[in-house]
Amino acid sequence: MLRKLFYLINFSLLAFFLLAIRQDARRGWKKYQSRYYRMEIARLEQELAQSSDPGKRERIQEEIRRWRSMGLQIRQIILRDFDRVDRCITCHVGMDPFANPSLTNSFTENPYQAHPGKLSSSHPFPRYGCTLCHQGQGLATEVAAAHGAVRHWERPLLKPPYLAASCARCHVNFEELPGAKAAALGKDLFDKLGCVGCHAVNGEGGAVSVDLGDVADKPLGRVDFSYTGLAREEWSVKNWIELHLTRDPMEIVPNDPQGKFGEPIPPSGMPPFYRELQPSQAQALTAYLLSLSHESVPHEYYVYASPKPKPRFANPVEHGRYVFHKYGCQGCHGIGGARGVRNFNALGPDQTRMDQGAEPTLTKVVGTYTREELKEKIRNGVPSSAVVKFNPEGPIPPLYMPPWKDKIQGRELEDLVTYLLSIAEKGQWW
Repeated sequence: MLRKLFYLINFSLLAFFLLAIRQDARRGWKKYQSRYYRMEIARLEQELAQSSDPGKRERIQEEIRRWRSMGLQIRQIILRDFDRVDRCITCHVGMDPFANPSLTNSFTENPYQAHPGKLSSSHPFPRYGCTLCHQGQGLATEVAAAHGAVRHWERPLLKPPYLAASCARCHVNFEELPGAKAAALGKDLFDKLGCVGCHAVNGEGGAVSVDLGDVADKPLGRVDFSYTGLAREEWSVKNWIELHLTRDPMEIVPNDPQGKFGEPIPPSGMPPFYRELQPSQAQALTAYLLSLSHESVPHEYYVYASPKPKPRFANPVEHGRYVFHKYGCQGCHGIGGARGVRNFNALGPDQTRMDQGAEPTLTKVVGTYTREELKEKIRNGVPSSAVVKFNPEGPIPPLYMPPWKDKIQGRELEDLVTYLLSIAEKGQWW
């Protein structure tokens, strides 16, 4: 009996051992490396057949022998400045500077092609690696895990146009970089839409909502994906940001406006930008927001830029318009103050539901104030507790006007008021 048990255990161990060998032999990265070697050998053999120069033929034959003798191996780049290891070149052999010193080839299919463009010359792989720009999980060697499309990995692979976010993290002058056009467009949209009216970026901007200076670092544990409809593998900060721009934020963050679980909480106060943004614009704005990170970058990798010259203005109205945009007033009151954005449960004209509330349309109301009253309004703002509710039992409206007395002062304040009075509809007090 014991002898049979002994045989059974030994044969079981042998079976598991053989299974482990089989499993290791079938790893995906080995398949990619083997095919790359075969493709490179085939290319060299074709080049050899077309060459009649003895010296060149000898060099090609030596190169063929090198590829044939090259074993399958885990390839990696150690980035000591960033305390990380990238094994992406295990599959992307064409981007391994040791296997392919020229970092060029004629292959067009991934993962066999070399890195497109000329970035490898200004961002050498031994120093920059791959995940510094592309994100993903550098230590992994299986496709899904390496690309970060797995649970508990919060920085999945970035593809164009979102890849421009990585340029903007290190390059202060990213708005001038050809490869960062998406982030530059996103920054332009961020300014035009007046996002800083509610959101600060590293302390600069409004205080109505969260500071976006580190939005790209937001832990997924602090995000509720319940109402997004995304599969678990699609949970990422990138998708979370973009959903706010391609769908109604009230659907993504509905909260509890009816007070079923206690004090009523309004849904997201973010305007429905999906009504005015094209898909490419939403992607660009997402790319810019993904560049906002507190991840430290060693100074030798950081590209500084000269400060921009201060703008000049022909008259106070032109300067006041600039101030209006500089502080993001259009974020709540619309471009040129022409239409106030949605504000849940704020009392508005012709309203029948809480979700029809809106911020004041400045062109209709500024003419009802004197110059001094407008200045006082801007200085002191309108706290959330003072916003008149449509439903007294409903939640406090999410949007309010913060006090600007510490930020908008002197000539900026005077010219802003001049501009506001200039856009007032005719027939009012003045």
